[in-house]
Amino acid sequence: MKKQPKVLRLPVNGSAQLSQLGKLVPVTGRPGACVNAVFVYEDATTREWAREAHDRIVKLAGKETIRPTWWRLDNLRAPGILAAATSTAMRADVIVIAVNATDSLPLPFYTWISSWLPNRLRGSGVLAAVVGQTKKASARSARIAKYLREVARAAHLEFLSETRKLVTAPKRVLAAERGLFDSQHHRVAPLRAA
Repeated sequence: MKKQPKVLRLPVNGSAQLSQLGKLVPVTGRPGACVNAVFVYEDATTREWAREAHDRIVKLAGKETIRPTWWRLDNLRAPGILAAATSTAMRADVIVIAVNATDSLPLPFYTWISSWLPNRLRGSGVLAAVVGQTKKASARSARIAKYLREVARAAHLEFLSETRKLVTAPKRVLAAERGLFDSQHHRVAPLRAA
């Protein structure tokens, strides 16, 4: 009889902090066994959030036993990348989605979800969502988390959710009277007519 991986079961309809990821990742003691992990991120900040999840998995499973694939949300627009990202999600033990809630998610993201969801090869695993929000976008981040919770339920995945505060970038100031463009510490000299 094959030994099943130990997985802590949390209610799929509930959510838990990303720190619970270590308790849900299926790790076996079998030689050659690996954890297939997919990381989808939006920008440099959300990639760092996904990196934190990656580091937790590595700490739990070991660097040699994790097979990570990384996908930037914008790159899902390319058909070849979308196909590869779909294929890896179909076989993944862990799917980490790190996004900002400042804008709606692009159509290729929903295409990616609808491509792997009905074709998923595994019946267990984890979908972890790390959603950034500002005060103005709190309702949007709640909608994104709710959507991803439903995706996890439909895919028979455990769901983890964490909200991160987004720090808005300082506003740029145009100082027309000085002919300079100030952006925090950067100054750009005005263009001169030829």
